[in-house]
Amino acid sequence: MKRVFVVTHTHWDREWYTTFEVYRQRLSILLSQLVSILKTEDTFRHFHLDGQTVVLEDFVENDGTKEEFFELVRRGKIAVGPWYVLPDEFLISGESFIRNYLYSQQVAKRFNVPLSRVAYLPDMFGHNAYTPTILKGLGMEWAVVWRGVDDVKGTSFVWSSPMGEAIDTVYLVHSYSNAAHWGQDEEHFKSHLLSEAKLLTSLDPENEPLLMNGTDHEMPRPDVGKILKEISNEEMKFVHASLEEYVSRLKKPRESLSGELRSPKRAPILKDVLSARIWEKLMQYEAERLYLHYVEPLFATAKLGGIDLPLESLWYGWKLILQCHPHDSLCGCSVDEVHKNVQDRLARAINHGKAILVRALLEMCGKPVDKMGITLFNPTESEYDGVVELNVRLPEGEWRLVSQDGRPIECVLFPTEDVQKDLNTLIDFYSHPSTIDVFKDQGRWYRCFLKTPVQGLSFKQLSFVHGERQKAGTFESIFTIQQNGTLKAKHDGKSLENLCYVEDVEDVGDEYNYSYACKEKYDSKNCIAEIETLIDSSFFKRVEARFSLEVPAQIAADRKSRSRQTVSIPFRFVYTFHRDMKRVDVDVFFNNTAKDHRMSVVFPLKGLSELISDGYFGPVKRSIQKLEGDYSSWSELPENQFPTYWFVSVPQYRMTIVPKGLREVFVDEKGLHLTILRSVGWLSRNDLITRPGHAGPGFETPQAQGLGEHKASFSILLHDDYDIENVYKAVRECAIAPLAVQARFEKLPRIDIGVEKGFLSAFKPSEEGVILRLFCPDGSEPSMKTTRRAIEVDFAEEPLSEKTKIKHVKTWLIH
Repeated sequence: MKRVFVVTHTHWDREWYTTFEVYRQRLSILLSQLVSILKTEDTFRHFHLDGQTVVLEDFVENDGTKEEFFELVRRGKIAVGPWYVLPDEFLISGESFIRNYLYSQQVAKRFNVPLSRVAYLPDMFGHNAYTPTILKGLGMEWAVVWRGVDDVKGTSFVWSSPMGEAIDTVYLVHSYSNAAHWGQDEEHFKSHLLSEAKLLTSLDPENEPLLMNGTDHEMPRPDVGKILKEISNEEMKFVHASLEEYVSRLKKPRESLSGELRSPKRAPILKDVLSARIWEKLMQYEAERLYLHYVEPLFATAKLGGIDLPLESLWYGWKLILQCHPHDSLCGCSVDEVHKNVQDRLARAINHGKAILVRALLEMCGKPVDKMGITLFNPTESEYDGVVELNVRLPEGEWRLVSQDGRPIECVLFPTEDVQKDLNTLIDFYSHPSTIDVFKDQGRWYRCFLKTPVQGLSFKQLSFVHGERQKAGTFESIFTIQQNGTLKAKHDGKSLENLCYVEDVEDVGDEYNYSYACKEKYDSKNCIAEIETLIDSSFFKRVEARFSLEVPAQIAADRKSRSRQTVSIPFRFVYTFHRDMKRVDVDVFFNNTAKDHRMSVVFPLKGLSELISDGYFGPVKRSIQKLEGDYSSWSELPENQFPTYWFVSVPQYRMTIVPKGLREVFVDEKGLHLTILRSVGWLSRNDLITRPGHAGPGFETPQAQGLGEHKASFSILLHDDYDIENVYKAVRECAIAPLAVQARFEKLPRIDIGVEKGFLSAFKPSEEGVILRLFCPDGSEPSMKTTRRAIEVDFAEEPLSEKTKIKHVKTWLIH
């Protein structure tokens, strides 16, 4: 007799087609009913609470601490976690994924409940190539996935990262809703359970079937246990069980998959959420970058110096960020009101992060001695020798910048009226006893640009002194600006022209998927740009190109063509060239006045066969496919469209693009595209060419059109010596500049940790000490040096075991 395991659950989207506060009341009703069911129905053995612990916080905030409920969790009748939220895997960093688990541990400790040890990942829009690395490093033994899987015949497989870390994986062939009751009457529900069990048995005769009895926000049937007993027969015994019980019965999978799970063949991966509401992705990038590369390292430095800053303040900011990571939130595929809340949380996290960063500086360095200098902090493992940019306020007169030993520092000062209230203002606000001193007129505002080497994991202090500024010099860049505002360069024996032209095409899709109607494209190659040099110094140059692109105002009423009415979209491309490197930084400012379209910056690189982008702890190779087959049976049309986080690299051209928060690239006959905006007006539609059927409710979302002002930033790097380590080093120098503030402090901390091999992934405080994590993208073993006591730990910050050991990623707890 074959046993059929039935796991009753609900899939809890915290916010989606309505707001969190509306959903929360349904959550309260569900959990209250669940407690009653478990008290009165002996045959109802277990409930799986969607792998999240954020629901515990949400429930308690609304209903108070219900001990009856938590006792059921402690007794194993309700499973929670292991995650705080179910995050999208392509829009966050690997370190954020780990913080997600660590914060869930805190929630579990607060409520004294156990966390599930099954890595439940049921509805992510595809899976990162290095998710197995994360799961192994956290000590997980089984994962559960649905979307993105292809070429698996059964219901389980071994899933490996590109570096070889592996985890046994349950494949939800027919989704996490394959045994939902859908409000059906008892007979229909029984029939559905029997037919699904038989179908899964035929697909995988060796394993016992898994029926997931639940779906989005579905309330459990009290009589499910009774029904399972009634439909059990000599051939199949239906068992009400937990995921833990199910995986304990599974055999070692025979099939295997490696790397990214992002095939749209069997289930839609809703791939264009990478560019829906792109402005939120940019805020998320800013928030993650702030906490991972500035706030946490400063907190860690303070702890090494014997200063215990409150970890609660750090976790408060992370909590705001993590609550934006579920796919319906960060992916931009909810109603407009939800995304107002997402942006509010991200803005609060960024403001909070800047505030606690400044407080950490003041705790470590003491009050500023004066404002006649600049303090720099390099949070990376390598020396930085690029341009640093910040606002400064100086008395009238001529000023130059010198090092502590009096040597001149390359520096240019440009008077500015466009002053943002930045970290300098916070330093004044927190260090003055009377706030009236913060707003005194203290001279003239300048935009300051400087170039000086800063060692990795170190502080450096510079001083302003009276004296004539260095005479402005100039240099020749490998890049030149053409008449249409694009870039031209000769590199590696190739002539590169029209780099960074803009292409616009209609988008009749929804928040989940781009879709086309007539493929009517407009581009800026024939525009005439006004070109103006903004800054021309001895070590960097900044040039602006201005033009307008005329495009259709929106899609036509029949949605089969673009409207005849046109609008003008003004663009400003601001290029920053560097003296000592083959790199250009690009800031794109534009005012979107059109609807129903997609805009990309194009790099016309011909004959592309492979790209390399980054996963959580290493590179991901991406082959460019000739998509000429019959895909009519697929859940989504395949495209050469890919997610990216830190970079996308083109080995054939020895070129790397650093997208700085932009998350989507695609390749077509014109070359490589970086999406800078996608404007759509619907949460979901059922008339797309690229995806059959709805992906959610058919609600209008006018704010997803993204009308108004936008800014997108990226950099272009050209490599002389192309290998993956050089790519990572150049990208990190481009993306993580030293922190710079206008102040000279009483003291500067010294960090007695050095990175011998590898790149810094985490430098953060913990309850017991400081966590340092390094990775080597070439698969070799990282190493560090310190005079302090250090022990190796896993990603969960527990003692390392053979089960959690990862060769190319190493983590230390330093006391």
